[in-house]
Parts: sequence; C-alpha cells; structure tokens
Amino acid sequence: MKQELKIIKRENRELKNEIERLKELVTIDFLTQVYNRHAFSHFLKSACKEVKWTAEHMSRRQRREYFSLLLVDIDDFKKFNDKFGHLYGDKILKKVAKFLKGSVREFDIMARWGGEEFVIILQEATLGQAKKRAEIILKNAQKKLPVTFSIGIIESNPRYSATQIFKKVDRALYAAKSRGKNQIIIV
Repeated sequence: MKQELKIIKRENRELKNEIERLKELVTIDFLTQVYNRHAFSHFLKSACKEVKWTAEHMSRRQRREYFSLLLVDIDDFKKFNDKFGHLYGDKILKKVAKFLKGSVREFDIMARWGGEEFVIILQEATLGQAKKRAEIILKNAQKKLPVTFSIGIIESNPRYSATQIFKKVDRALYAAKSRGKNQIIIV
C-alpha cells in the first residue's frame, strides 16, 4: 500500500510538471520567450473588462484601472531577412524582445503579436506616460539595436472592447509607418 501511494504521488508530480510545460507551450512564443498572441489576447480582453467594470461601478476618485497599449513594429524587417537570412532575422527578433521586455516595468505585459510586431500593455499608465515610455524606447533602440521601430499608442477607454482598441492602435501604427517610420503616433 505504501509503495502504491509513493507511485501515485510521483505520477501526480510528473503530471503537474507536464501541465505546467504544456501551459507554457500555449502561452509563450517559442522564439522570443515572451507571451504569444493567444495569451496576450486574453490579457487585453481582461484589461478592457476591468476598465469597463470600474467605470460602471466606482466613483471617479476610486478608479485606478486603466492602461495604455503600445503596438511596436520593427521597421523594414523584411530587408534584414532578405539581406542576411532568416537565422539573422530570428536573432534580431530575440534581441528586440529582450530589449522591449527590459524597457517596461516588470508588471507590464509584453508579447509578440506576430512576425515583427510586439504589443505592450502598460498597466496604469496614462497616454502621456505611455508616450514618454515609447520615446525612450525609440531613443534607446537607436543606441542598442540595428533596427528602428514604428509605434502606435492608445489609452484604454471603457467604451472600447479589446477588438476596438486593437483596431485603433493598429491604425496608429500604420500611420506611423506610412509617415516615414521610426516614430510614434497616438490615437
């Protein structure tokens, strides 16, 4: 009986470890080791719901739930891949992910949205604070990376769903790229 109990406990530990490994596989981008699009979508939906809930249930003085969203795109990334190859491009993506992760606070949420796009939720950050953070990112990228960024920024709004806020910040990013890249556009 004791032997069977030991076997069951060991198997339980192994199953728990496997569950954790599988959770990581579905939430972490394999290449960059930051959250992936799937995980980020969940975080964004939750953040938007919190903003809406606090707007509906708390007085203006009590409200503290808000965030700003940054959508960051590596400018001319395709040229890097075409000129130096995909392995070099992968190396750049890893460096960019590490750089961006180090450019935000520990409790902010950063993910690889796809390709050469990264997205960041700056928790409890106003539009002004987000703009300052984005300016620092652009400035430091020029010193530390062989790439530049175009960045779209939006502040949360209880009237916007996750889909709406993302569409708006995506348009801002597109405007930054079409206006010459290496710049910030705020919605």
